[in-house]
Amino acid sequence: MSMSRHQHFEELISASLAGDLSDAERTQLDAHLDSCPACRATLASFADQRRIMAGLRHVAAPRDLGARVRAGVEGGAFAPVPWWRRPAVMFGGLGGGLAAAAGVLLALVILNTAPDDSQVGVSSGSPLPSVSLAASSSPAQTPAPSATPFASEPAASPSASAAPIEASPELDVYLAYTGPFDNLALTVRHGPTGETIAEVDTPLGPPVAAELSPDGQWLAYITEIGQRGLNDVRVTRIAEGIPSGDPDGAPPSDSPLDVGTTVVLGESAPGSPFLEVLSWSPDSSFLAYTIAGGPDGGTDVWLFEAAVGEERQLTDTGSAYAGSWLPGVTGGAMLWVSVAAETPASHLIEVRVDSPTPALSDPAAAAAYSADGAFQPLVSPDGSLAIYWQGVMQRSGDEWAFVEGGAPYIGGMVGFDGAFEFTDSRPLFGDVTIDRDAFTSAAIVWGADSDAYAVWDAEWTGIPQGAGGEYPNINRVYFGHATDSRGLTAVHAIDETDVREGAVVVDVKVPTGRHLLITARNPVGGIMEAPTADLLLVTRNTGDVPDEVFPLPGGGQVGWFGPAAYDAFDVYRETIAP
Repeated sequence: MSMSRHQHFEELISASLAGDLSDAERTQLDAHLDSCPACRATLASFADQRRIMAGLRHVAAPRDLGARVRAGVEGGAFAPVPWWRRPAVMFGGLGGGLAAAAGVLLALVILNTAPDDSQVGVSSGSPLPSVSLAASSSPAQTPAPSATPFASEPAASPSASAAPIEASPELDVYLAYTGPFDNLALTVRHGPTGETIAEVDTPLGPPVAAELSPDGQWLAYITEIGQRGLNDVRVTRIAEGIPSGDPDGAPPSDSPLDVGTTVVLGESAPGSPFLEVLSWSPDSSFLAYTIAGGPDGGTDVWLFEAAVGEERQLTDTGSAYAGSWLPGVTGGAMLWVSVAAETPASHLIEVRVDSPTPALSDPAAAAAYSADGAFQPLVSPDGSLAIYWQGVMQRSGDEWAFVEGGAPYIGGMVGFDGAFEFTDSRPLFGDVTIDRDAFTSAAIVWGADSDAYAVWDAEWTGIPQGAGGEYPNINRVYFGHATDSRGLTAVHAIDETDVREGAVVVDVKVPTGRHLLITARNPVGGIMEAPTADLLLVTRNTGDVPDEVFPLPGGGQVGWFGPAAYDAFDVYRETIAP
């Protein structure tokens, strides 16, 4: 995944060494190098190898080189994969032995270069009692999964050492809502280049959440509906799939919807961050989301099924919320569905393409496993950890919120002999007193490395904590690591100056253990002004070193940029593909 994000800039690096960059390309490359240690290392290596290759003698290319290249192209070497994953053509102007040497050196640079992401690795603090996920007594509507639902058993505890993975802060795609207030247009743009991938049916308001499917075919997003006080949940097909039988094991392109097609999945009342969870199944077959204020009121879970291009209702309780899917499940897809109540509960529901069921009036009866007291589990990409909520909830209108002792917790996800547990659980915030008044809600997202995570829009109703009595602060973003035994503390807030004064954070992504991508809504000056938002790449520094902030796209463009989205193709390939 990181290799695909760097390809465009590797081309620019190569061109820069040959003096072939335009002024615009030079500006783009310089801006990228400022925030990407991997590409800075690539540039240094290319420069070193250029000096080495300067002394090589030139060898003529084989006479049949052209024929061999044509044969490879005609034989389908470049399958119709999403275009940001296609291999770049590099060193096209080099010939014969020199080109071969350059190709080998490039491969060595890519394989041996990784970002220098510092991560915290310390043992966990004292664990709290675990939350047990007991098998449901009556799984009547869906069969229980096999004895070991995970393809491989995950790590047991948040205190386990998280192995760093190669990652890049380079985003895959982002949304742009631009133009004058009376002629706004929504487009999907390629992250590294800013080029338009798809023009989208323009909504009445800006996007506030977005998630890319693991196979890169679909972008799901939530947009505001002007002054009506509602949100739209939408999905747009932005790329073709990979043909069946592909050696990487990606799902085939079998949807009846063409690339560029947008489907409005439903209108939802806005509310807490619990409503803005968009969750793709690991194989990209399903999108799970929550609709509030539907025909019957309340909240319920819905599914978009990619293979048929249609949505369907999964629950009919008026109090259900979508959580996340379990990665690595064989023989189906397992979704956490939470039911809000004074004491909430979460249920692991099996969802299959070939056996749609009527909307569930009692998710507990259809559950393979249940977790009493846990709300909206968000599972880490590798399936080893989960962040979930506990506390007393109360309904207000269509929504539910925590009114007593509400707080997020982090715990290990363990699967063994058909049972599940949250183990070694501890509060996500390590320096606040959880009492009767505590958290009402918050937005939470995992990082790609299954260690880093971010929390924002945290509504704290308890006694203000910390110096100045402004912690936890609903306007700050908190960035932590599961391997940090302190949990989140006041010092984990990113620098206040990272986001411009008066701006409101609406979305955060965590591509690496040191980077965040933040979409921040700017204040609107008047009714005749188009809404604007900054898309900010933040490199997190510690101590007295200020964070590094780079606005995307560069060049001082004005508009609404973000949210950004990443595919999880490598995660899919590792957990699902044979």
